[in-house]
Amino acid sequence: MTRILPAFTVLLLLGFLVLLWKDWPPPPSQAGLGNESAGATGTQIESAPDPLARLKPPPERETFASVIERPIFRPDRKPEPEPDAEQTAPATPESNAQLDTMDLTGVLITPSIISAWVKDPAQPKLRRVRIGDDFEGWSVREILEDRVLLERQGEEYALILRDYSKESPAAAPAPVPRRTPRLPKGVPPAPPTP
Repeated sequence: MTRILPAFTVLLLLGFLVLLWKDWPPPPSQAGLGNESAGATGTQIESAPDPLARLKPPPERETFASVIERPIFRPDRKPEPEPDAEQTAPATPESNAQLDTMDLTGVLITPSIISAWVKDPAQPKLRRVRIGDDFEGWSVREILEDRVLLERQGEEYALILRDYSKESPAAAPAPVPRRTPRLPKGVPPAPPTP
């Protein structure tokens, strides 16, 4: 009896797999096929109406003129004024923001070599620059003992070497986590006050 049960289970599983295999893979779907591709398979399919033809065109823009003239999400219900050309800020602060994250870590000046190393926080390695090199869209104009002068379209920017001999400003001490006092055994906690 103990040998018949595993053999019966194996036969039952094989029969189940044969039933699954018989219907695998499912027949290809005929949806979306036109008459010309259906004719190639030998079956004829009725053409379904085009669902895009049933869509209505969007309403004209003039029907929303009142919403455009009186925007519902503005408190004064007046459209936002057009920005003037004079009010737009120049793009230089945004471009300098990328250079502000750079850190000049070292400068080497010898009679034969003048170079500097700049650290980008997003990159793991230091980048070596020399006079005339292109750096983040800027040209290295001059390398001095304590700074690198960059130039782009008449605009100048200086990466300054941090003086590590001076102490950095003292940081505020970290707040001490507040601990709740422990009550002796047998003393119930006080009810919270409103």
